[in-house]
This record gives sequence, C-alpha cells and structure tokens, in this order.
Amino acid sequence: MLEHRFTFLFLIWSQFLGGNAFLAPSWPTNKQLHSPPSLVARHLAAPADSDFERPVATSDRMVNADVYNIPLEKAGELWTASVQESNSATREAGMPFLDSKSKDYFVDDIENVRVSREGGMGMELLELAGGRDDGFGITIVTAVAPGSNAEKAGIIPGDSIASIAVTKSSVVGDNSIEESTQVRGCECLDFDNTMSVLANFPGDASEVYMNLKRIRRWPKVQVRVEYPPSQCAEGVSNVREIELFAGENLRRALLNRGIVMDDPEAPKCDFCGGKCTVSVSRGMGLLNPIGTTEEKLMKRNPKCRLSCKTTVGYNMQEGELNLRVNLRQW
Repeated sequence: MLEHRFTFLFLIWSQFLGGNAFLAPSWPTNKQLHSPPSLVARHLAAPADSDFERPVATSDRMVNADVYNIPLEKAGELWTASVQESNSATREAGMPFLDSKSKDYFVDDIENVRVSREGGMGMELLELAGGRDDGFGITIVTAVAPGSNAEKAGIIPGDSIASIAVTKSSVVGDNSIEESTQVRGCECLDFDNTMSVLANFPGDASEVYMNLKRIRRWPKVQVRVEYPPSQCAEGVSNVREIELFAGENLRRALLNRGIVMDDPEAPKCDFCGGKCTVSVSRGMGLLNPIGTTEEKLMKRNPKCRLSCKTTVGYNMQEGELNLRVNLRQW
C-alpha cells in the first residue's frame, strides 16, 4: 500500500515539475521518519531587546550569506518546529513555524525565489517528521538535479518550502493590465500536504515564486578583552578571550559573559546609564556604523565606541575584535 501511495504522489509531482522529478532510492521513506505527536515543541522566542537578533544582510559591507550554508545531513539534524505563545506582527500564536534546534544556527528567509516550471523543476522532497492528524510536519528538499530549474534558482538540499505564489496578468475593461497573485503556504506541513499544495497549485504560469527557509550557521566574532592591569590581582591575566554571535549588542554581550565594566572615574553614558565606553584596536570594521550622536561624542576619541550602541558582526561578518574596557583605569 505504501509503495502505491508513493507511486501516485510521484506521478503528481512529475506533472507539476514537467516530468523531471526524481526520488532517490537510498533515502528512507517518510513513514520511517515520522516523529511522535510531540513534534511541535513549546518555544519561548527571544524578546526584541534580547542579547542578539538574527543577522540580516544589507548592501553595506555585504557578506555572501551562502558561506554560512550547511550540508543536507546537518540541516536534517537541526530542523524542528516551534510555536510562540502570543501573536506578533509576522506570526500567529499557536501556529507552528520552522526553527533550529541549536542556537549556533538560525533559520533564514529566502524570499521570492523565481523558479521556472518549463521542463520540470528537478528537485526531490522528503518528510522528516509527520504522521499527525492535523497535517503538520517537516518536509525538506533533499536533492536538486544538476542543471535543473531548481538549481538555477538557487535552491539547495536542506531547504524547506514555506510558500509558493503565482502572478497572473489579465486585461480589464479599460484595456489596462491588472496583476493578481495567488499564494499558498506549506511551512511545517507533512509530505502529503506539501505535495497537495505544490501539485494542485492552480494556473498555468510558466514560473512560480517560492519563499524558502534555510538553516545557516550563525557567524561569530572572536573577541579579546583587556582589563587595566591595575584591576587584576597579581599573577592574574588581564586578558579574556570570548566568542560573540554576529548581531549581539556589545554591552549586553560583555556583561552576560562576565566582563566587569567598572570605571568609577568615567562619566555615565546618556543612553544606558552605565560606564560603557570601550576602545577598539582591531576589528572596527566588524561593528555597525557609528551614529551621528555617538560620532560627536567620540570626536576626540575616534577609536572608541559606546558599547551600548554597538553591534558586533555587523552585516553577518566574522573576524577578530580587540578592545579595552574601563578606560580611565589605564
């Protein structure tokens, strides 16, 4: 029965992909990969003012995010589904969403990926978790055919399809062209329901737009922190080596890792009320651009930053950062 079921789904998938779909016999069937009903675990999302936020690439000091992609096998180990307890601007409470099991990796949104349907897409799907009555699960891309439309669009093994959209154009009464978009979501659906969304998608458009989820390694910054020797006991090193995630607020990150910012002679920061000024001898380019107010305050000390206004690993950068704390004690 299971064999017939897969043959049927394969035919639907082949029609949707233009006949170039394929299933790798070396992979276990989705029935063998079913997780228990506790698939959707309770997840307490980090608040907006937490120690770090997911890194988001911008045009300034652009880093190719693909350098943080991970192999399929690792992605398969890390994918999980979570829910949040309250509504947010982007997500409804209680609805499962794709997440990473490890804080060392994050789920990135790859949006509006244009994929041609002509000649087939050429990718393979596998259910990692499912078997629930509500149809929730985790389905990922496990293989992409060389030279296929999926490969040309940048889809890689380990990705999960979150939604698919088609834009249709029609001529209205005044001979003007009106565009409409049909969207169907398939994030956190099992194999059958994902296939239903993809294979039964209406329209005969030659291309579709997909929103993908991709697990990436979280970039990190190696930080060397120097204390004033006068603040260290005899025989105790005044240097601490710590590791920070790209996107962390520098002041909170230092305090959370036990760095003591105790500079009685320094004035209090107008922003955080603490003694947060640090000097940077290496890695200034790893920090976010200095703001206008901070720049005026640091006009006479261009190598210094207010740590409360500083983000490390700006724009998904990795590297080494050397800094000193408690500057009036040197």
